[in-house]
Amino acid sequence: MKTSKHAVVKILLTTLFLFYITSLLSCSGKQRPHSKRIVIWTNNSEFAQYVEYFNSTHEDDKAVLVYKENPALSLPPAKDELPPDIVIGSWLRTEQTQKYFRKLDYIFDVNKLSSEYFYQQLLESGKVGAAQYLLPVSFNLPAIIFENQNKNLVSDSYTLNLEQIRSAASAYNQKNRKGAYTKIGFTPLSNLDFLYLVTKLKGVNFHEEKGQIVWNQFRLDESTAYIKDWVIKENESAQTEQDFAYKYLFMPYYRQVSTGRTLFAYTTSDELFKVMSEQPLDIDYRWVAQDKMIFAEDSMTMMGIYKKANNVVGATEFLIWFSQSKTQQHLLERKNKLHLQTEQFGIAGGFSAIRDVTEHVLPIYYPQLLSNLPPAQMVQLPQKLPARWEGYKMQVVEQYLLNALTAEDSKDILPMSDFEKEYRKKFYD
Repeated sequence: MKTSKHAVVKILLTTLFLFYITSLLSCSGKQRPHSKRIVIWTNNSEFAQYVEYFNSTHEDDKAVLVYKENPALSLPPAKDELPPDIVIGSWLRTEQTQKYFRKLDYIFDVNKLSSEYFYQQLLESGKVGAAQYLLPVSFNLPAIIFENQNKNLVSDSYTLNLEQIRSAASAYNQKNRKGAYTKIGFTPLSNLDFLYLVTKLKGVNFHEEKGQIVWNQFRLDESTAYIKDWVIKENESAQTEQDFAYKYLFMPYYRQVSTGRTLFAYTTSDELFKVMSEQPLDIDYRWVAQDKMIFAEDSMTMMGIYKKANNVVGATEFLIWFSQSKTQQHLLERKNKLHLQTEQFGIAGGFSAIRDVTEHVLPIYYPQLLSNLPPAQMVQLPQKLPARWEGYKMQVVEQYLLNALTAEDSKDILPMSDFEKEYRKKFYD
């Protein structure tokens, strides 16, 4: 399902980008001067709208989009390829990619853009040493949803930690006369993304060092032991959870709670607010936190100016323009007025890295935010991870966790290295 949807989105994006490139590069058969083009590499569909609006309000510099499925993997450009002026995407913060960007401190030095606009921890993440190389664009957060009628079962008004989720979910469990579960408050094993989130909350700290993925093995063992204890003590067994999920949880996550089969379902802010804006759902949410920390999704979006950009002046203008609160407000107004429905929530698919936009503008278009805005001081940055991290996480980390948690005998638990070998065979051999 995900692969099919991704393929469709890719085709749509490519078509959009080709349309904009063709329309902007040709005017009565004449190509625009090379120095006036701002070439933007991205895989974010929202920027098609943003570029169109930028071009309609700027007479000199005109931006064009070039679709890159994973911009970080496309650096440096091929020998005969027109280099980008701006790169926008995830996974740009690694040692391998940061060397391809220009310093951006001058943007703040001339007071054209205030560093105070941004969530400070997000802005810091774009630095190398004391120098700013990347600007944050958007981010997403993990969330737990539940039916409004069950709000009395939820102990906190803004966040939930693992123990609070576990306790409330366990109390919700219900069996029929035959001893079979008809309700399970929460099934950790039914969501691999949640299993991975537990490792983050427990301090496993997956990150890249010298081109290798490393982690805290003690914390990883602690994470699997914690989840296994949860599954066995609260939900009887891994097999019971899997049988229940097969029988009842075949529907979208929000329907799982609206039907009453579960108390909680796990999601992320981009999925949550997209669904809530599209459908009339009687659900509420809490941010998943631990020790007063909410970990941002790994795929946080950043942008920077390519080191060998042909149009640094134009690229700088675009970055400053886009990073203004008033610009993003206009973009959201325009999107709403023209009914430009897309696959993405908010700004560039998430909460804006501009604090004023997230706290004062987004709630106008997503009223559910009014009751529970992300607490700025609690947002924690993801670690620096490689451009292929999503594939590695899904095929190595999550498969290891699933195996470790469902194996009936400890002898059947495969080491992480086995999954890593299979992954490398697929992508590197």
